[in-house]
Amino acid sequence: MRAITRLYRGEYATVRQLEQQSYRLLKPLVVVFGVGVLLCLTSLLTVVGAIVCAVTGVLLVGVFVWMIQLQKRPRRDLRCPYCTNKNSVFTGIEQFDCDFCERPIRFDEKGAPVPADDSYQSRPTSVYDLPVK
Repeated sequence: MRAITRLYRGEYATVRQLEQQSYRLLKPLVVVFGVGVLLCLTSLLTVVGAIVCAVTGVLLVGVFVWMIQLQKRPRRDLRCPYCTNKNSVFTGIEQFDCDFCERPIRFDEKGAPVPADDSYQSRPTSVYDLPVK
């Protein structure tokens, strides 16, 4: 139930976070669908199994359509300033956690990703950031 409310509220910033929360929602539905198929194979509970399969099948199709609609939201690919891995971030997000190193990232005035904590700014990120002697 928590996965549904998170998806409904939009508590995801990247495509990977959306996929992880969607899979948490799909797993129980697939299990219930499998139980329905097993019930269909028994001679006593065939009608119950058919009803369970029909209801969860409709729910699964609805979740897939909803996931496709959510993934069509506009997004942009950004590199993490910590680990330089690419994150696909939905537009309108002010701060997010990197999908790979899980560190917080925010945006500066120009829209470029910067570390959310100031402790990282003192370290150089490449050879070109080192001072020339």
